[in-house]
Amino acid sequence: MFKVGLFYGSNTGNTEMNADVVKNKFVEFFADKVQVDVHNIGTTDIKKMEEYTYLIVGSPTWNIGELQDDWALKFDSIKTVNLQNKLIAMYGVGDQFNYSDNYCDAIGILGKAFEGQGAELVGLTDSAGYEYSNSLGVDGGSFLGLALDDDNQNSMTDERVDLWVDQLMYDFGFIASPVGPAGHPDYKAA
Repeated sequence: MFKVGLFYGSNTGNTEMNADVVKNKFVEFFADKVQVDVHNIGTTDIKKMEEYTYLIVGSPTWNIGELQDDWALKFDSIKTVNLQNKLIAMYGVGDQFNYSDNYCDAIGILGKAFEGQGAELVGLTDSAGYEYSNSLGVDGGSFLGLALDDDNQNSMTDERVDLWVDQLMYDFGFIASPVGPAGHPDYKAA
C-alpha cells in the first residue's frame, strides 16, 4: 500500500474541508492501494514531510497574494527539509473574482520553494475555465496543482477533485494509466 502525506494550512476551514474531500476520494476509489495521512501544518513539524515520498500540499492564498498564516510561519523552514526524490501535488484555494490579480498565488510560492529543495511537482491542471487576471500559481498555461474556488465555484469542487485524484494516481505512479474520472458512471478502479 502506498502512503501519501497530505499537509494543509487553513484559516477559515475551506482548505481543511478540501483536505477531507481529497482524502475521501482516495478512500472511496483507491482504498486498497493508498493510505492518506492528513496533517495540519499549523500543528505539525514541517520535517514530517521527509517521511513521505508522495505528498499533497494544500494552501489558500490569503489576503492579497500572501501565504496562509501557518504556511507563512513555516515558509523559511522549507529550506531545512530534504525533498529530493519527493513528488508533490498541490491544491490551492482562492477567490478568482474578488482577488483576480493573485488567484491561487500560494501554490506558486510554495511550489517554487519545494522545487528549490529538490521536489518534483505533479498534478498540474489546465488553467482554462477560470476567470482571473494573474496568478503566481500558473506556469505555461497550467496551474501548479489544483485550483479551487469555494466562494464562487463550489459546485465544481467535487468534479475537479475526482479528476485530480485520478490524475494523481497516475502521476504518483500508483497505476499504469489514468482510469478516467472517478465520478464517471463507467469508472472502474484499477
